[in-house]
Amino acid sequence: MADRQLKFLAIDDNQDNLITMRALIREAFPEARVLTATTGTKGIEIAGAEDPDVILLDIVMPEMDGFEVCQRLKAEPCTKEIPVVFVTAIKGDREHRILALESGAEAFLAKPIDESELTAQIRAMVKIKNAHRQKQDEQGRLAQMVEEKTAALKAAHIRTMELLESLKVSEERNRRLITQMEQGLAVHEVLFDSNGKPEDCNFLYVNSSFEQLTGFKSQDILGKTLTEIMPDSKDFLVEKYAQLIKTRASVRYEKYFQQFEKYFEVVAYSPEPQQVAVIVSDITERKQTEAKIRYLSNHDYLTGVYNRRYYEEALTSIDREENLPLSLVISDVNGLKLVNESFGHALGDELLKKVAGVILKECRDQDVVARLSGDEFIILLPQTDESQTAKIVKQMRAAVQQESVGAIDFSISFGYETKINSDQNIQEVLKNAEDNMYRHKLYESASIKNKTIDLIMNTLYEKSSREMLHSQRVSEICEKIAFKMNFDQDDISQVKAAGLIHDIGKMGIDEKILNKPGGLDSDEWKKIQRHPEIGYRILSSSSEFSELARYVLEHQERWDGKGYPKQLVGEEISIQARIIGVADAFDAMTCDRAYRKGLSVAEAVAEIKKCAGTQFDPEVATVFVEKVLADRFTLTIE
Repeated sequence: MADRQLKFLAIDDNQDNLITMRALIREAFPEARVLTATTGTKGIEIAGAEDPDVILLDIVMPEMDGFEVCQRLKAEPCTKEIPVVFVTAIKGDREHRILALESGAEAFLAKPIDESELTAQIRAMVKIKNAHRQKQDEQGRLAQMVEEKTAALKAAHIRTMELLESLKVSEERNRRLITQMEQGLAVHEVLFDSNGKPEDCNFLYVNSSFEQLTGFKSQDILGKTLTEIMPDSKDFLVEKYAQLIKTRASVRYEKYFQQFEKYFEVVAYSPEPQQVAVIVSDITERKQTEAKIRYLSNHDYLTGVYNRRYYEEALTSIDREENLPLSLVISDVNGLKLVNESFGHALGDELLKKVAGVILKECRDQDVVARLSGDEFIILLPQTDESQTAKIVKQMRAAVQQESVGAIDFSISFGYETKINSDQNIQEVLKNAEDNMYRHKLYESASIKNKTIDLIMNTLYEKSSREMLHSQRVSEICEKIAFKMNFDQDDISQVKAAGLIHDIGKMGIDEKILNKPGGLDSDEWKKIQRHPEIGYRILSSSSEFSELARYVLEHQERWDGKGYPKQLVGEEISIQARIIGVADAFDAMTCDRAYRKGLSVAEAVAEIKKCAGTQFDPEVATVFVEKVLADRFTLTIE
């Protein structure tokens, strides 16, 4: 899987857009193969033939728009598992996000395309595609195992029947063969009641394989009845034998025998009018493999609840008049992407499993719980009215408040709708449930994401107490610079917040590097330089922090274009990031380190003035030196 060449498919009716997309992808993934199509029809054809890892799809196209293309891709077995990312100038409002979800897309990407965001989205989609491939490979291996086991059993059965046929030729010779055969063989004498109806059987003969399969010894069972030896199965077996004797045709069946804790395949025939011979094969392993395949085809491999395929089939079968009122509950895990980006997908997976457990615990046996996508679950509640549904959802909310994953509290937004008569369209009911859920999510999600950001910063502060004091001082300086530059109050608050979390990306840096007493070597410095991008990835996972994410990404850029990570020049850098750059540098210069003593204020000011126009925005540097510091210090500077 690791050696496989990545393939991406871009579908857009504008050739200029395709050229730009190809260039951006090849810059981030130089070894990848980039396929393009200018129409939805051609894109569907290429997707079916090439099986790309990710499809980047424009929405507004002639003949067939992106939503219809996505629906057709998701309807085909060979393309339904390919992640689709909409690349569009449409800003991803709620209506279009709902349309995207209904059509099956995994993500949105707004034009003009940000290279870092494109790279992050593609990497996430490749992970999804690889997970689907791994699952398909596993199912293929299991199916092959079943096929091999079935073929082996069929071959064994044929061999057994050939052995039995050969009894007619040489009884003594075949008796030896039967004794040594892998399948168990037992011969019964059928006992009849006064009306001539079979009521029990005696054991007349068993071979050594029968003894091994059942654990019985021939000396302990010969001459005894099914009632004595197999009381739990006696009625079932006598019924089968009665059918066999009546029709004189062989009987084959598969059954789990609780007494032996095994599945047996049994072939029975009647060699004499009052006798029944049974050939027994142990098929426990095959049945377990079949059960595992059925489970994987119907269940989400991570959480154990049903998957989307099973849900769609269940909705069709449950949407019947006898199940009315039928309630649909949509739930969405708040802040999952933020948790994944900050603490890793392993912790995000644990969160999803905990969510699934909470939902299952509050549901009944007849309810259907399925995972629709990464962070969305759906619950089908047959014969459940609105008040009952509200009570179930309330219990789930209460249960969620008692749970956490490590130090992370989590929340779920719920929305529900009830179908009360057969004239209502179930898809309209589903849409109303989604709208209800999104209304709740607007305020619930923001709250949990703010808590998660606080937790991330606290985790960073636990790694390095120096970072906490540094962040607080940078935040205060940013606030004062913005005030002196006549920002309005909202913008002042925003740059103050950005200053406080500007180093949030250091959460992804080894604490040994953060707390190293001496200077950093070149490799350690390269790792430190990744922190703006890590911080951007963490914050951009939530729309509430998208602006702050940009400021954090750019705060190490330089006025002369020699900064990192994007080498932006001058006013290409946001004014907020330029303010953070001055505040961050001043505090870093004036603070003591284990390997050096901090500069005096005068020395730091001299350095800022010297670098104004190269490292720093000259206007921001001037405001800081002449207005902010003037309020706090009396300086004597040449």
